[in-house]
Amino acid sequence: MKTGGWISYVKELGSLMRYMNPRRKKQYFLGMGVAAVNQTLFLISFSLVVQSLVNYAESRDTSLIYQAFYILAGALLLENIISPAFTYLYQRSVEYTILDIRERLYYKICRLRAKYLEQTHHGDLLSRVNNDVNALELTYSSIYFMMLLQIVFSIGSIVAMFILHWQFAAVSLATLLISLAVSIRFARQIRVLYGNSLQLLGKMTEKFMDFIGGIQLVKLFHIRPIYAQYRSLNEQATRIAEQTAHKNGMQTAINHFVSYVTFCGIIVIGSLLYAYGLIGMGSVAAFAVLQINLTHAIMTFGTVLSLAQNSLAGAQRIQEILNEEEEPVRIGTWDSKQVSEAMVEFRNVEFSYQSDKKVLCELSMKVLPGQVAAIVGASGSGKSTLIKLLLGFYPVDRGEILLQGKSFGHYTLEEIRGQIAYVPQDAFLFSGTIEDNIRYGNPEASAEEVREAAGAAYADAFIQELPEKYQTQVGERGASLSGGQRQRIAIARAILKNAPILLLDEATSALDNESEYWVQKALNELMRGRTTILIAHRLSTVEKADSITVMSQGSIVEQGTHQDLLARGGYYAQLYG
Repeated sequence: MKTGGWISYVKELGSLMRYMNPRRKKQYFLGMGVAAVNQTLFLISFSLVVQSLVNYAESRDTSLIYQAFYILAGALLLENIISPAFTYLYQRSVEYTILDIRERLYYKICRLRAKYLEQTHHGDLLSRVNNDVNALELTYSSIYFMMLLQIVFSIGSIVAMFILHWQFAAVSLATLLISLAVSIRFARQIRVLYGNSLQLLGKMTEKFMDFIGGIQLVKLFHIRPIYAQYRSLNEQATRIAEQTAHKNGMQTAINHFVSYVTFCGIIVIGSLLYAYGLIGMGSVAAFAVLQINLTHAIMTFGTVLSLAQNSLAGAQRIQEILNEEEEPVRIGTWDSKQVSEAMVEFRNVEFSYQSDKKVLCELSMKVLPGQVAAIVGASGSGKSTLIKLLLGFYPVDRGEILLQGKSFGHYTLEEIRGQIAYVPQDAFLFSGTIEDNIRYGNPEASAEEVREAAGAAYADAFIQELPEKYQTQVGERGASLSGGQRQRIAIARAILKNAPILLLDEATSALDNESEYWVQKALNELMRGRTTILIAHRLSTVEKADSITVMSQGSIVEQGTHQDLLARGGYYAQLYG
């Protein structure tokens, strides 16, 4: 391999250390280095023990027996007393580094832009956080140590061989270089295969999440293509695994051939030299032991070098996440001249997800303090986009959004979202207890405040009927509760947040009549004293709104009260009729 290739490859392997902080890196290398040296001395000591025993068999000198015993005792002392402490030191560094990586990924995903999260399947993110991080952990905890051990042991063995007989050592060194070159060549090919394997694993995770999430639909409609897609990916992954196994097998076979041919040559040449009195039989035996171990080291190094490719591919996928652009701290500019008496105001807002297709065009609207403002329109008219802009998930292309009389740029994103409570159409609950899910509205709230919020949301009654009451586990996404119960818990969470602005995205559209009755009572309680923006599909839910904004194809076509809009006989009247 060319020098540049070797240097590039070493840099790639070393780049994985960027995730480890300097203090832990020192502990890691210290622990791993001492443990590797100890194991090397332990293994090499066996060749010296063999040398002493064979020489004793020839000379009957009992001092050689004692010498072998002292060497073995010293080696065991190093291996069993000193090595465990340093092994613990570097393994501890690995565990804390993996903890840091997972936390970095978690916080990074929290700060990623909404556009990236909407375009990336959650299964792929899950695969990177789990599978790729696990591959990295394996490299830190085992592969790096094995590589270092084989390098240190190979150097130690060659030094010992040169001391015993420099001609034999030269042959072994040539063998080492040939086998290492073969290993590097195969490792690069295996790297590509591992990268493809991780990508397929991510896609398989996506399909499996789709399958689990829609299992009822799969059963109901016998959706065989879902299984067929998963099977196809699984078959592709199997083919890549087969190719990887083939490359590994070829690499091992070549290393075996080169190393064992050399070993046989050493036995033959050593025997001839002994016959002519040029070397002692003890040295030949020690040399043979060193050569066997060196052969094993060469083959093991090639194997771990191939396994490292999985981590290099995984680290690349982790770094892709860490390099993704984050949400800015602030969105928009702070213009002190931009003031408004409204609680929320959109001024000449234009927005597009794609540059060639506008979603909102010159949109302007005001919501005064304490008002209930409804936004209605057909699907695709831009209602949900308004919500995303108000929550700061996307910046506007042109125009301005004002909050409590000041431009968006006056606030950080955290401050903007802190002033808004959002209740979506499909209430999302996290795995955990009911009390936990309500308290997410205000993590500092007491148990009594949680219960008061639940009472205001008309949720306390059904919660008290549950076997574990507020400590009841809601299951994945709240699966153990009905839609109406989930929605009331979400409303209790919003009540506990106590934000001045409330966003409701058709919070009752998916409920039966009885659930809708209780949820609507809870919403009325939540809306009291707050400025409310209500996204509605069913116009019957907005009749009492203070103002209604009618949207069509990204523009406002009508504004007014329910009665005014009906009297005009325009677009709203057509939708209502």
